[in-house]
Amino acid sequence: MLRFSTARFNRESGMIGALRQTEAWNSRLKEHLEAVSKVTSCGADFRTYLEFMETHAAHDEDLWKEYIKPRWVRLPMDLYGGEQRAFANFFNEFCALKEGKSQRLVIAYGAGSSLPENGSTPAPSTQAFIECAKRFVTVVIVEFRTTCVHHELGCTLQKVRMGTQPPSSSGKENHGERTEQPMPQRALVRGLLLLDTTVSAMKRREFVNRDFNAAMNIRRCALLKTRLPELTRANFEGSFPGSTCAGGN
Repeated sequence: MLRFSTARFNRESGMIGALRQTEAWNSRLKEHLEAVSKVTSCGADFRTYLEFMETHAAHDEDLWKEYIKPRWVRLPMDLYGGEQRAFANFFNEFCALKEGKSQRLVIAYGAGSSLPENGSTPAPSTQAFIECAKRFVTVVIVEFRTTCVHHELGCTLQKVRMGTQPPSSSGKENHGERTEQPMPQRALVRGLLLLDTTVSAMKRREFVNRDFNAAMNIRRCALLKTRLPELTRANFEGSFPGSTCAGGN
C-alpha cells in the first residue's frame, strides 16, 4: 500500500527546512514582532486604535527592511518547486505497479477528514487532487457511505470499540467493600471496521481495510451507469438482506 502522509509531504517538499529558515530570520525581529502582536485595530475604542498606529509606526521601518529582502521572495518559489517534486515522486511510484505497457492504470481517489496520528495524517487533499488530475484521467465522484458499506456484500460495516469492563460485584462482596460500580469506558478504534454477516451461505466475520473498501466502492460508482442502492442517502439504514454487522472488542 502506497501512503503519502503529511510527514512525507513536508519532508520531500522542503517544508520543514523552510520553516526553520523562517524561524531563524524572524528571530532577529523578535522584539518588533512581539510589540506589534500586542496591539490590534479591531474594536471601536479610539485610544486602542491610536496605540495600534503608534506601535506600527515605530516598528514598520525595521520590519520592512527585513521583509523586502529577496530571500523572502525566493522561499515560496522554492517551496512550490519542492511540492511539485514531492507529488511527482509519489505518482511515479504508480508506474511500477503496472506489469506491462498494455495495462491501464485506474486510480480511485478519496479524501476524508480523520483524527490526526503520527505518520498517518494525509497530505493536503485539495492539492493532491489537483496534482492527480494533471497526470491521470480523473472522474470526480462524491459518493455517500463508500467507506462504511462493504464493497462485496453491501452490508453496513460498524465501528469497532474497545474498553475495560467494570469489576464484578462478587469480587467486591468477598472483600466486604460496597462502592459505586464504575461504568465501562469504551473508545473507538480509529480506522478499524468490522464485517459480521449472519447469512449461512456467506457467513463471514473479519476486519475490513476502510481505504481499500472505499476505493473499490468508488471504482464501482465510476464503472456502473446507475448508482447502487446501498450508496444512496435514501437507503441510509439499508443493509444486505439477512445480514447484520456488529462491533467487537
